[in-house]
Amino acid sequence: MCSCTHELDPSSTMAPTIASTTTSSKEVGSILLSPSFHSAQPALISSIKQAILAASDDLRKISLALCENPEIAYEERNSAKLLSDYMEKEGFKVERNICGLETAWSAEWEFGTGGATIGFNSEMDALPGIGHACGHNLIAIAGVAAALGVAAALKEHKVAGRVLLLGTPAEEKGGGKIPLLEGGAYDSMDACLMVHPGYAVDGAMTMSVNAKQQVVAEYFGSPSHAAGSPHLGKNALDAANIAYMSIHTLRPSIVPEARMFGIIRGESTWAENIIPAYSKLCYGIRAPTSAILDPIVKRVEACMTAAAQATGCEVKISFEEHYDDLQLCEPLAEYFGEYTRDTWVNLGHGIAGASTDFGNVTYRLPALHPAFGLPEAGSSVPHAQDYASKAALSSSHKAALKAAESIAAVGIRIVADKSFRERTRSSWEKQMTALGVSFKAK
Repeated sequence: MCSCTHELDPSSTMAPTIASTTTSSKEVGSILLSPSFHSAQPALISSIKQAILAASDDLRKISLALCENPEIAYEERNSAKLLSDYMEKEGFKVERNICGLETAWSAEWEFGTGGATIGFNSEMDALPGIGHACGHNLIAIAGVAAALGVAAALKEHKVAGRVLLLGTPAEEKGGGKIPLLEGGAYDSMDACLMVHPGYAVDGAMTMSVNAKQQVVAEYFGSPSHAAGSPHLGKNALDAANIAYMSIHTLRPSIVPEARMFGIIRGESTWAENIIPAYSKLCYGIRAPTSAILDPIVKRVEACMTAAAQATGCEVKISFEEHYDDLQLCEPLAEYFGEYTRDTWVNLGHGIAGASTDFGNVTYRLPALHPAFGLPEAGSSVPHAQDYASKAALSSSHKAALKAAESIAAVGIRIVADKSFRERTRSSWEKQMTALGVSFKAK
C-alpha cells in the first residue's frame, strides 16, 4: 500500500482504492458518489463506526456528567474542561479560551498536509432551572464522536485532511458562535456540521429554523406620589405598557409565520403609591428568514420609541444577539439524506419555530444542522421540564452516536471527495449570491 497522503479523485486511471495516487478531478452528478470515493466509502465508514463505538463508554460518562452538573451560558467551565481534556487525551491539539471566550475551545487533528478541513461543533450550555432540557449534553458528545470518527478514518486510510472541533458556549442565550465567527475560528473550515436532538422519533432529518432578534427597551421616567401628585411624575411602566400593546397590534400586519413575545420587568422598589420611574421591556422576535425579520424589528423599534414620546420618558433601546435562519446547503443535505436512508431512518425535512446561532454559521460557510429523534422521549419536547431526563437515557445516547456517525459520513466525504467539496462550495456561493450576502473567496 502506498504510504503517501492523498485525496480521492474521480479521474484517477488507477484501480479505485484508498491508497491510489491521484491527479485531477472532474464533475459528477449532483448526488452521485465519484467512482474512487464510492469504492473507498465502505472502508472509511467502517473506520468511523469503529472509532465511535470504541469511544461510546467514555462519551456516555461525559454526557451523564454534563447532566449532573448543568452550566448555563458562558458559565460552562467544568463542561469545557471535561470535553477539552478528553480531546487532548485522544491526541487532538487543544486550545482553550479561544476568541476571548473563557469557555470556548478548539480541538484539532491533522493527517498529512494540504488536505481539506471539516469542522464540527459541540454545544455545552444548559437551560436555567431545568438543566439539559435541550439536550446539549448529547450535542456535545455527538460533536466529539464525529470528530474522533473522521480523524480515525483519515489516519487509517492515509487521507490528507484536518478535523477541527469547536466547543461553542452560550447557544441558548448569548450567541457564543457569533464572536467565534468574528474571531476567525471557522475561517479554515471547508464545511461545518452539527446535530440537535428533537422529538420522540427514531431517525434523523434536515431542518430549517427561524431568524431571531432580541430587542430591549429601558424606560426612564420620574417618580411622584401616585395619588397626591401623579401629574408631576413620568410613568415608565405606562411607557412599557404602551409599547407592549402597540407591538401586539402589529401582529395582523406581519407574516403569519413571524413570532413576537415580550415581558415587562420592573424594580424591587416599585410600589403602588409611587409612579414607576424605571421599566424594562424585553422582546424576542422571530421570522422565517433574516430578510423577513429585519423590517419587523424596525417596526418594533418604532413602537418602543413612540411609547417614550407619548409618556415623556427617556428610552434606551439595545439589540442583543441576532440569530440568522438556517440556510440549507443542498449538497450536504442530499448526501446526509442518502446516508440516513441507507443506514437509519430519514425523516425528510422539518421546519422548527426555534432559533440557533448556528444559523449565523450557515451564512459564513457551507454547513448543515440536522435533527435526530430520541426514541423514548414520549410526549416530551425540547425545553420541557422533563426533557433533561429523556436526554440522559441510554437510548438517547445511542441515537446521538448514530447521528454523529451520519454527519461524520458527510464530513469524510467533504475531505476525501474533491469534486463533492467543490460542488458544495459552488452551490453555497450561488445561494449566498442570490441572497445578496457577501463572502470571502475560498
